Formats: sequence, C-alpha cells, structure tokens
Amino acid sequence: MSSELKVLLRRRALELAPPSPEESELVVSGLAEWLRTVPATLVLVYLSMPGELPAERVVEATSDRHRFATTRTPPGGLLTVHPFDAPRERHRFGYEQPVPDAPVVDPAAVGVVLVPGLAFDQHGNRLGWGKGYYDQLLPTVPAAIKVGVTLERRLVDVIPVEPHDVPVGVLATELGVRSVES
Repeated sequence: MSSELKVLLRRRALELAPPSPEESELVVSGLAEWLRTVPATLVLVYLSMPGELPAERVVEATSDRHRFATTRTPPGGLLTVHPFDAPRERHRFGYEQPVPDAPVVDPAAVGVVLVPGLAFDQHGNRLGWGKGYYDQLLPTVPAAIKVGVTLERRLVDVIPVEPHDVPVGVLATELGVRSVES
C-alpha cells in the first residue's frame, strides 16, 4: 500500500507547476540567511535538475563562511561527493555534475546537506524520484544537518516511510527555514 501511495504522491507532485523565479529567489535567500547562522562547515549542495529549486545558488552568497561539495550520479551505484568547484559535465537528465575523475570528498566531513525532493511532509519525510540515491547517501552523513529544499505547495500531510528512509530535520521553503515537527 505504501508504494502505491508513493506512486500517487509522485504523480501529483510532478503535475505541480515548477518553482517560479520569485519562489526560487525566496527559497535561496532564506537558505543563505540561515546558512550564515550555521558554524562554518562543509555544505553538500545538489546541482538542480530542470524544474528543481536552484539550491546551488547559495554557494556564492555564503562562500565566505562555508566550503561546498556536490554529488555525482554514477551510471550505477551510490552518489559520490566531490568539491563544488570540480570540473563538470552534463548528465543525460540535464543537470551538471562533477566529471568521473573529480577528487572525492569523504561524506563524513559534511556538516549540512541540502536535499532535493518532489515532496516532503511536516515530519521531514521525503518523496524523491524513486531511484533511491538520497536514501543511500543520507545514512553516510549521520551527523549532518539535513535540509529539505522545497515549496509550501509541495508539503503533504503524510509520506509513507520505509525502513531505509532518513528524514530531514529542517525544511527550507519560500516562507523561510524551519525545524520539522517531531
């Protein structure tokens, strides 16, 4: 039943309008403001796919305080973590990613991870694209603050949870950055 509900939620999320430039600016500026309150650390930022919030734009706004890394989606296996400024190539789904031979960063060094998602609930549970990349990555950064980057219209009442799911502890939307409900 939970997988059927996830399919339905994923379909509904994909029907929603993508973020507007105004919404994107509100989310990014709120994230940047919040990151300025976080002690200096390594921040793992995703490079947005078409239709996703451009979380990578926080890098320029907060590079005086934090170091940054990003992920690479290999043809098979787990996401790998690389310096944000590593040379890049275009992935077949239209986003940039580090090249295959980019230096690797130990995920244990990450202090904050910005997490994309199609939808989240108020408890920090995430609905992704269904490939499990972040489900496999998030356990490798257990001490990191996990921030779901989304829009208010992408918050749903309940997302079914499976044993491998790792919730985020913070949500960043166009209304600001807040801790999730326990």
